[in-house]
Formats: sequence, C-alpha cells, structure tokens
Amino acid sequence: MSQVRRALGLGVALVLCGATAARAQQSFRAIWGSGPANIWAVGDGGTAVHFDGQAWTPVSFGLPVTNSFAAVWGSGPNNMFVGGEGLVLRWNGQAWAETQGLTGRTIVGLVGRSATQVYTLAQSYSDTEAPTLLTWNGRAWTPTSLPMPFRANALALSGATVLVAGFAMHDPTPNQRRTYGVLARRVAARWVMAGWNGRAVTDRAVAAAGWSFVGAAGTAILLSGENEEGERVLALSRGAAFTALPTAGGSGNRVAAAFLASDGVPVAFLGEAGLARYVRGAWAVTSPQSSAGVGLNPQQMMQAAQNPMAYVVRQAAWGDLGSTLAAWGPSNDFHAVTQQGRIIRVHADTAQIVYDAACANPQMAAVNPICQALQGQGATPALQTPRPPLPMPSIRVKRP
Repeated sequence: MSQVRRALGLGVALVLCGATAARAQQSFRAIWGSGPANIWAVGDGGTAVHFDGQAWTPVSFGLPVTNSFAAVWGSGPNNMFVGGEGLVLRWNGQAWAETQGLTGRTIVGLVGRSATQVYTLAQSYSDTEAPTLLTWNGRAWTPTSLPMPFRANALALSGATVLVAGFAMHDPTPNQRRTYGVLARRVAARWVMAGWNGRAVTDRAVAAAGWSFVGAAGTAILLSGENEEGERVLALSRGAAFTALPTAGGSGNRVAAAFLASDGVPVAFLGEAGLARYVRGAWAVTSPQSSAGVGLNPQQMMQAAQNPMAYVVRQAAWGDLGSTLAAWGPSNDFHAVTQQGRIIRVHADTAQIVYDAACANPQMAAVNPICQALQGQGATPALQTPRPPLPMPSIRVKRP
C-alpha cells in the first residue's frame, strides 16, 4: 500500500510537471466530426489535427499559418472549412485556399447543411455594431447584418433555423450597466430576437446571462454562459420556452463549461468533480474514483501498482475536463478539447487523454512524462510517424 502511494505521489508530481509544459502549447478551441472515423480539432496558432479512426495526425496547410482557429465544419471529405482570425480556409479535395467575400473580422462559428449551404459568424468590431452572418453558396460568401448590435459568440443550426447567441450591454441609468443575453433566430429571411431585443427584455430565461455557447440537436437547444455574478448559467429548450437548468451536481460545484451532445443530452464539465449529464430532468455526475491512491478498491490498487504513471495520467484527464473549450459526439462517447492543447475521449464513465499537442514536439516529448505515458499506451499518434489524412498541397492565402 505505502509503495503504491509513493509511486502515485511521484506520478502526480511528474504529471504536474508535464501539465505545466503542455500549458505552454496552443489551446484547441473547436472540434467537429462527421463520424467516429472523421474528427477534426483546431485551435491557436494554426493548429489543426485530424482523426481517421486509427490515429490523430497534425494537418499541414503548406505554409506557416499563425491565425488562431475557432471553428471547423465540413459537408464531406472534399469540402472542409476551418475559420478563425479574419479568414476561412476551405479544402476542396485538392488544395487548401482562402475563401473570398469575408469581412476580415474574427470568425466564431461554422455550420452548414450541404456543400452549397454553409454559414459562418463574423464578430462585430464593438458592442455598438451588429455582427454579420455569411452564407456560402459553393463559390463565395454573402454577408447579412443582424438587426441589432450585440456581442455574438456562438452559432448553431436547428432544423431550418439559424441560431446566433451572445449578449448586449444596456445602461438603464447613467451610473448603471447591465448585461443581457441575446438569442437571434433566423427563419427564411426574417430575424426574431429573444432575451434583449434592443429595447426591452422579451424572455427572462434568455436574458439571464451572456451566452458563449449555443447548441442544437433534434428539438433541443442549449444555451451556456455567465451571469453578472460570474456564475455559469444553462438554459434549455425542447421545442418550447427556455428554462434555466439547476446547478449541475448540486450546490457548491463550479460548472466550467457545457455542450449539447448529439443525442440531445446537455453535458456540464465540473471544475472540481468531473462531469454531469442532464438526463430525465436531473443531473447524473460522473467523476474519477479517487486520487493519489486514497480509497482505491483492490482492482484499482493492482492496476495502479502495475502502471502508476498510466493510472495518474487517467486521473489527469479528469482534471483537464475542467478546462474544456468545446466537445463533439454523443453523451456516452464524446471528445473534448481543452486549453492545455489536449483531446480527451469520454466513454461512459471513463476519461482518457488521446492526443496532446505538446507531444508533437520531439524535444518536449522526450522529457514530458505525459508524452511518455501516452506513448506507452498508444494514445498519442503525434509520437509516431505522421500519416497525413489528406494530401496537403500549398495553401493559397491572400493577405491585405
């Protein structure tokens, strides 16, 4: 028992050292897939990786791309879009190229229905300007300004409806400033504003927070954001009015982020206690069994004794979930991307680091215990010989 605890204690220290090194890497900020054998993750500094069902492989665009990416979507293997700071890149099956007709503003969302019906959301320069929705018809983007100024942060599709979520600032008196949530719905060519409509609050549940996420699956729509007290707020609609969800995991738990899984289940990432799934009107919490060898059952003790580093790395995966920036997949088997530049697969009640951007650097991988542990369990293909998911000729990027 004492030997296992000492081994786990050493493992914790080494993982923390490795985690510190990993935090110096770029964060992943968006993830999307068409299925378990075609998943894309993008992030800071032009970072992009692709999963083909067997290995995660860094994507090369053909030249140094330093723009940070915050959105990714595709209609098929020959029609992929990646968007971020001032540009959207498109893969047409032969080459990556910069698409034309954008405003040069930061892209915060990409969604679509087909190769000729893709939407992207361009952030406004300030809170006094309206954001821009752009529509791709297969050749170019067509911009459409939203009907009022607000800070748009997220984009989703719900059937035939385009959803844009964010927040607006309002000064009811000269010495008072309020933050109100905004949800814009576009059906056909008409926009309907909920929450704050520029003049008054029309929906208290929608106006209750500044939204940073909107997701849709079937009839469900989930909003996630922070209220004026800095608390995470979630609001859910299942084809009717939005209602505020109770605190995930009970009072005292800090919700760091949330997303709507593809099966319509809201998932909340808890800063200190794993994650929670909202099923049948209640939160079901899933968390690591224990840490540092305290309270392990005999089977866990045997596993920890045989490979203490692998055990501690699995525990580290749960800690990283508290810094999740985006996730994709069904609620019982999804992938999350984190600020630490890691991709974590959550399958039922287990969490595993499957990719660490820090390990793509051979020098860092040689001294990073997390990379060594992941290599031992075959979880980080960045340590293997890269195999590009697609042929990547040079990108053609026009600069202003």
